[in-house]
Amino acid sequence: MKTLRLRLCPLADLGAESPLDFEVLDEQRVIVHRGRAVLAEIPRHGRVELVVAAPDVLLVEAALPALSGSRLRAALPAIAEPHVISDIESAFVVATRTGARATLAVLDRALFARALELLRRAKLEAAAATPEQLALPLESGRWRLRLGAAYSVLRMGALRGISCSASKDAAPPVEAKLALEQAGESERPQAIVVDGEFPAREWTDALGVPVVAPEAAEGRAEPIALELLQYELAPRLASWRAWRVPAAIAALLALTWLVGLNVDAWLMRSEERALRDRMEATLRGAFPSTTVVLDPVAQMRRGVADLRAGAGSSDPRDFLPLASAVARAVPASDAVRVLEFRDQVLRVDFDPRSLEAPKSRDLLLEQISGAGLTGRFSDATLSVRAKGDGS
Repeated sequence: MKTLRLRLCPLADLGAESPLDFEVLDEQRVIVHRGRAVLAEIPRHGRVELVVAAPDVLLVEAALPALSGSRLRAALPAIAEPHVISDIESAFVVATRTGARATLAVLDRALFARALELLRRAKLEAAAATPEQLALPLESGRWRLRLGAAYSVLRMGALRGISCSASKDAAPPVEAKLALEQAGESERPQAIVVDGEFPAREWTDALGVPVVAPEAAEGRAEPIALELLQYELAPRLASWRAWRVPAAIAALLALTWLVGLNVDAWLMRSEERALRDRMEATLRGAFPSTTVVLDPVAQMRRGVADLRAGAGSSDPRDFLPLASAVARAVPASDAVRVLEFRDQVLRVDFDPRSLEAPKSRDLLLEQISGAGLTGRFSDATLSVRAKGDGS
């Protein structure tokens, strides 16, 4: 997935029509494209990283107390307050810990929140943000200075950097001179690499360290060294804008399912009414004397049973035909203990001793089958029903 790295202008000047520099990074953070455009014309990619302008971010080294979570968050403004000129209540402070010490980043809360909302309205949801100072290439033993028309940026270490004034009269930024004077012998760079046009010999003499141009253009973006999107400004776990299309599709599918379910129920009710009408017509055709039809199937069975009884025959599923067939199949009548007839099934409880003979059960089932019945044993109970009447 490609990443869009967007370089913000100073937050106070940021607007929908502000032209911004951007870079497109591949999976290995190699810069594959550079450009400059307003927010509406910037290409969209799956991940968005912000580079916040150096004048908007103050980096402060400090010792952090042994706190974590919400307690550390509450303590950060007080730690940063001695280094901030403006009202600390309006500041947004985050930190990254490196051993016993930490680097704090201080921004204007309102301006930063406004910038994030402006990007969201432009459908650019930021996943990460880092100070411009820490986005400069990092080389061991060297500082990196990038010159600009409005301001310059200096990176002195992995988590150290400052915003500088623009170079005037071909002189190096005064902040770079002060940073060199304040750096100890172990922190002084072997050289300063400068992006932009500058007189190398004059700057080397003025700063007291070699000042050189970069050997090659920046081809790979630096990883995020200090994450600014923390606490209440952290990336949203789920953005409603990202879920609008899936939610609309899900709602449409649910609506289609409900409509289909109701149409299917209507069709089934129509089919049921048609089937009942045909059954009622069949019943009235067979028994014209029927005045009220409540249960066509049960009434048809009763009518057929009445006809059989009137003709001197009986339903083979009734008690007497089943009991007679069982009596003919069972040789010893004293083996039967109880007869129970329910739901057109005759249950015969045998004396367990009468079934101890080898193959007595199989022989009895064969005789039951020969009489046109179906039998099944459960312990000493035989269930008998007419063939073709279920199992």
